[in-house]
Amino acid sequence: MSLVSFNFLVFVLAVFVLYYVCPVKFRKYVLIPANIAFCCFAGIYTLAFVMVSVITTFLGGFLSGKKEWKNGARNTVAAVTIVFNFALLCAVKFYGVMDLVSERLNALLGASSGSWLAFAVPLGMSFYTLQLIGYVLDCLWGKIEPEKNFINYLIFGSYFPYLTSGPMNRYSDLSAEISREHRLSLDNIKTGMIRISWGFFKKLIIAERAGVIVNAVYADHVNFSGWYIPLGVAAFAVQLYTDFSGCMDVVIGVSKLLDINMPENFNSPYFAKSIREYWRRWHITLGDYLADYLYYPLLKSALFIKIGDVSKKAFGKKKGKKVPIYVAMVVLWTAIGYWHGGVWKYIIGSGLLHCLYIVSGMLAEPLFEKIRPALRSDKLPYKLFQIARTFVLVLLGFVFFRAANVPDAIDMLASLFRSPAGEGVIDLSMANYIVLGVSILILTAVDLYKFRPKDTDEPRSVITLTEGKPVLTWLILVFLITAVLVFGMYGLGYNASSFIYASI
Repeated sequence: MSLVSFNFLVFVLAVFVLYYVCPVKFRKYVLIPANIAFCCFAGIYTLAFVMVSVITTFLGGFLSGKKEWKNGARNTVAAVTIVFNFALLCAVKFYGVMDLVSERLNALLGASSGSWLAFAVPLGMSFYTLQLIGYVLDCLWGKIEPEKNFINYLIFGSYFPYLTSGPMNRYSDLSAEISREHRLSLDNIKTGMIRISWGFFKKLIIAERAGVIVNAVYADHVNFSGWYIPLGVAAFAVQLYTDFSGCMDVVIGVSKLLDINMPENFNSPYFAKSIREYWRRWHITLGDYLADYLYYPLLKSALFIKIGDVSKKAFGKKKGKKVPIYVAMVVLWTAIGYWHGGVWKYIIGSGLLHCLYIVSGMLAEPLFEKIRPALRSDKLPYKLFQIARTFVLVLLGFVFFRAANVPDAIDMLASLFRSPAGEGVIDLSMANYIVLGVSILILTAVDLYKFRPKDTDEPRSVITLTEGKPVLTWLILVFLITAVLVFGMYGLGYNASSFIYASI
């Protein structure tokens, strides 16, 4: 069930009514049938995968958190649980490879065609798998007490709004949100409706139109070469951002209707002045997750401490202490790229290329320190240059991310310097270009308003536009709903594509 479908809105309305009809102390239990129903709409195998992960991580967390057990036993339980769930995740990640294997086996055995893993496409499996693995690690490391009530854990592990695309939640945070008393309030309804409408605006008005340009250019970069290439690449940046952040708006909005607060996942990322800052603004919860559960544990591990000791002897104390950081960076960014799809175009486009940017910046930092005063880095022109430079570097990674494969990505970049072989046609009318352009201007204005220069500041949301302004609140809500109804790409004969990250 798409998060931008009429069926989903009906489903949310039904959950909302049932949720608040129940007495306060029973409201969280309404989420159990809601979660199960949502999984069933996606397919019975989706429910099976989610339940297997929930059950195994509940048991794994409970046992690995037993402080009276020896560390070896606790580590073994945690390792088995994590490997098992990662194996399920990898089975889906390598679905295409396994499909090829199954076809070969079917041909050899004379069996009917069809993949034996055709069922293995459960929602955003990467999101809930990593989230549940994080719970097991928190129990193992003593950060939280293992949950003894399976029902409470089931609600957390299968919470339907975040299943498709996140955001990543910590058990200590989301379980506390779910367990507290939830009250019906006009403010929550208003806030939730605006966030949902804003998500629909991004997805149905902007992302779907940008996707028409993207699909045309990336499908035929021979006829769509030359100036079409930057158009297609920029359109994909718009599509991906509005698609993913629009999904987050819907998820956060639905949760707000239920009086459950979810973490923000974006903070005006395209205004970042460096790649490191970009990743602190894009998919914030994933970055925090990988830092806490992969990057810092690696640096604290015996192996990386040993690498540091050896490096200090070989390169000197100052340079040697940075070697483990660089190695951990490579591991981290390879994992990020793999998480996005498990093939080289993702490993390069979302992983190693960004690792190269960051490590190169770290190595060149002494030089930058010397020339920064001459560049007048505190002035607006230089800051605008940094934003433009960072955006171009991000776009380069997006070429690999969106292209069919690495050779296609390289050939597409080469097409920048070739004249079109033919006259390509993008099936988008002038009226749609105008709607897209105006909508992007609105999005840019909102992101400028939301922009927080300091990384420590809490990200703003579109809701902050209306705080303490009831009339403006309802005007914005009416505008968004009207815009989606009039300009949204939906309805009979049209099927809005699923959220890009819902397949990760």
